[in-house]
Amino acid sequence: MLPVLFTLTIPAGWGLPIAVAVAVLVALARAFALVRSAGGEGLSFPAALRADGWFLALLAAAVAVAQWMGLLRGELRLPLHTYGLLLALAFLLGVILAQREARRRGQRAERIGTLAFWILLAAIAGSMLFYVFLNLNEFTGARFWGDPPFQHVPRFLILWRVGLVFYGGFIGALLVSLAYLRRHGMPFLEHADTLIPSVAFGHFLGRLGCFAAGCCWGSLADDRLPWATRFPPRSNVYQAFTSNPGYGAQFLSPDRLTTAPLHPVQLYEAFGELAIFLALVLLVRPRKHFHGQVLATWLLAYSVLRGILERFRGDLARPTWAGLNSGQWTSVVILALGLLMWLAAPRPRPEPATV
Repeated sequence: MLPVLFTLTIPAGWGLPIAVAVAVLVALARAFALVRSAGGEGLSFPAALRADGWFLALLAAAVAVAQWMGLLRGELRLPLHTYGLLLALAFLLGVILAQREARRRGQRAERIGTLAFWILLAAIAGSMLFYVFLNLNEFTGARFWGDPPFQHVPRFLILWRVGLVFYGGFIGALLVSLAYLRRHGMPFLEHADTLIPSVAFGHFLGRLGCFAAGCCWGSLADDRLPWATRFPPRSNVYQAFTSNPGYGAQFLSPDRLTTAPLHPVQLYEAFGELAIFLALVLLVRPRKHFHGQVLATWLLAYSVLRGILERFRGDLARPTWAGLNSGQWTSVVILALGLLMWLAAPRPRPEPATV
């Protein structure tokens, strides 16, 4: 496990210029991508920048807010987290895979790229909101954080201290996708089949990041289990246990140098999603009989995988109803949705026989 690859130190006074330079580079790279994806439609570079005004405004607002909050003042120490790097890689590779499939199917790849950006924002927001919903006790006890300069900021607005729940991100992404595709007259099921393998592959990389960071950890495992994992002191799981001695002491090794052996549930889910991704692109997509079949297959397969793995999760003490926790009940709902899609999706009518 390697939570932080390295730490970049930026001297005082350089934070704002570097942030502006990065924002400009991102805007230029996005404009270049739009021109390239337009192909022979004759979109010029300046026209791409003008058409992307909302994105430029968003970048400028992000830099302004960071400066206002004092994040760009003084010396900056920017750790490169393995988790963040893998999430960024998951997004980029997911977009590339989706756009490649879109071109193969005659869909508009540039629309897929724009939709992917909105999906990213919606997934982050949805995963955070779902975490807050599942852990209301963390946010209803003390109203504010006590650490300067955020001592008067409500807890739920300190975004980097709010956890992420994949199901919440998926629901947020689904709602935004429905709205975007409807607005642009793009059939939902056809484009969902294009996008969902990227979700599976991106989740595979994301769970590898979880394992590197030591978040979303598993329950106690038998120390004779060959792949049982002991997380080091820099991991999130170790720090979570040491910050709550009354509860966490039982999950530390006797010498307190590592955690007790835990199920590497992050790897269980990562390689489960990799298997689903390979099944979707190698078996289901080439042989699909109706639009929505790839999406329905992922819903069915992932809900079963997640429902089983919830039994090995140890990071959240979730209340249960009828013997199932919130994650398992969400899996039941997703499973039912997948079954409904499989049964109700419109099939192409067979061609009438000619005599």
